[in-house]
Amino acid sequence: MLRRTALVLVVLAALLGLVVGRSLATPVSGVSAETALGPLVDRPLDVSMEFENGTKAEVELKTKGPILVAQQRAVVAPNGTIGWHSHPGPTVVTILSGTMSFYHAEDCTERITFEAGDSFSNLPDEIHLARNEDGAVPLVFFASYYLPPGTPLSGIRINQASPGEGCPE
Repeated sequence: MLRRTALVLVVLAALLGLVVGRSLATPVSGVSAETALGPLVDRPLDVSMEFENGTKAEVELKTKGPILVAQQRAVVAPNGTIGWHSHPGPTVVTILSGTMSFYHAEDCTERITFEAGDSFSNLPDEIHLARNEDGAVPLVFFASYYLPPGTPLSGIRINQASPGEGCPE
């Protein structure tokens, strides 16, 4: 009897956590996206190079074991929002057109502005929000995601609750 009661309590707690977690997630509004997702199949990446154009700029990119790579083109309508979220792996974003207003959970009222031609990155532990605060022009961006094996298309974006009062949605 005690085991059955404990099992029922565990199941109820899990269901409550799922319901509360979903209810705390912030909404996505005015966003459409096309995404290609697949495994890196030809070889692991192990690139370390310095560009030969006199800038001393370098790039290092290394993978180990199987990974998934996703490319996404997203359009955010005027006044649209992607909501608070994170990703299961590192992400690189490039703005094609429009202006992205970007917020980190740690200081959710400090806006960072990215414009056409800007690129930036996110790490998996960074909870963030992206919005198109322009009332007239759509925001278009491309994102490259590096993901653990088994990540479904729906798992590229992990819903997160608003970090607190006064934070944008």
